Amino acid sequence: MKDHKIVNIGKYIFGLCFLLGNIFFSGYFITESGWFVEWGIFFLFYGIMANLLAVIGLLLYGFASKLKMNACLKAIGLIMFNIPIGFLYVMLGINLIFK
Repeated sequence: MKDHKIVNIGKYIFGLCFLLGNIFFSGYFITESGWFVEWGIFFLFYGIMANLLAVIGLLLYGFASKLKMNACLKAIGLIMFNIPIGFLYVMLGINLIFK
């Protein structure tokens, strides 16, 4: 696999999780519907699992192919950028729900 494809995997995973997180957060913020809270928590749990599996897969691929380790670490960095964003959304969501 080429380096740009590996980095693109990280971009796609980051973008998908970021987009879905924004949809659930904005949906609750706009409509104040409990449906968005329930599915947002559901997505948060499974999104963490999906990101974790992607990181583990990229690490294993990087260790198996030493020449691709830099590209794998770049992709992992992009995926891990979801953590502070998710934490911010959780804190804002808690403040919105319990205001």
